[in-house]
Amino acid sequence: MRKAYIQDERIVLQRRKVGSDAFGILFYGLLASVLVQQFILLAPFSQYAAELILLLAASIYVAIGNIVVGNNLFYDSKNGQKTVVINSVVTGIVVAVIVTAFNSINYGLEKMGDAAFIAVIAAITFACGALVSFVAFEFLYLINKKRQKQIDDKYNNSDD
Repeated sequence: MRKAYIQDERIVLQRRKVGSDAFGILFYGLLASVLVQQFILLAPFSQYAAELILLLAASIYVAIGNIVVGNNLFYDSKNGQKTVVINSVVTGIVVAVIVTAFNSINYGLEKMGDAAFIAVIAAITFACGALVSFVAFEFLYLINKKRQKQIDDKYNNSDD
């Protein structure tokens, strides 16, 4: 007979915290690696494709995993749609700033044209980034909302 190994909840929690921190370090390390290779080193896509695929797979896994187990990704149901819009705008701004900054570094301001042209390119980049992120966040919001309704119905019906 095997002895049952009993673990203290605090130890289990600490191990999970260490694993979560390690995941965070790797996740942001992959993000930094992709950005550096794409914008600073001007590497071909094939050079950083594996890192980008792993980054996207990890992001999708975390989002789907949280939805499946019932964790609410959008805490305030009253402001859920507002959160989607705010997240999309912030993402669009971040994408526009990063892309514009790296393009300015790589190509120089003289090759990019005058300030008005740079502003137009930044605005187009912002619009594209915000639109793509809005579609992704809205998709997550709708799936999350549906899952939360399923959980609410399950527990509300079991009380009857």
